[in-house]
Amino acid sequence: MATKQETDQRILTAFSELVLKYGYHGTTTRKIAERAGVNESTVFRHFKDKHHLLDRLIDLYIDDIDHLNETFQIDGDIETDLQRVAELYATFIQRHQAVSLLGVKEGNQFPEIRQAVKKLPLQFAVSLTNTFNQMVESGEISAQVNVPQEVSNFILINFGNAVFNDVYSYGELGIPLDRFMQENIKTFAQHLK
Repeated sequence: MATKQETDQRILTAFSELVLKYGYHGTTTRKIAERAGVNESTVFRHFKDKHHLLDRLIDLYIDDIDHLNETFQIDGDIETDLQRVAELYATFIQRHQAVSLLGVKEGNQFPEIRQAVKKLPLQFAVSLTNTFNQMVESGEISAQVNVPQEVSNFILINFGNAVFNDVYSYGELGIPLDRFMQENIKTFAQHLK
């Protein structure tokens, strides 16, 4: 028999996969239960409703951001450091694509989605602000830089690239991650010196 934690994980995984495929509105508790291999009543017992599922998933993703922040160490080369941060962020967006893109796709229709999903970039901004401040202290970033503004800019260009590439699938308009790193992150790093 599965533990509560294992059942929760199966339900959350099913929810995430279905939201990516059908969107928030199209993901029903019945579909979640079928995908997770549990009864629909089990979904309600464990999470009450879809909104609580979304909140729990976001809490887990925030834990991931905090873990990334705890393990990230600056090495003294601004381009390398920013490229590593950008790679971590791109990987995070890709791994958590269902929720990361949910706010873009359905945030205007469902205010509770917009409210819940905005916690992710806000938490990333806190984490990135700490990293940028460390880089200012070490001399990697100029002390004249407006850290909050540059944190917002960095999140925007990285999130924008991730969303753009999701929409256009690295086609004619999207910028592949390796090229994005070589060109955009390098330019951004030079701007902060």
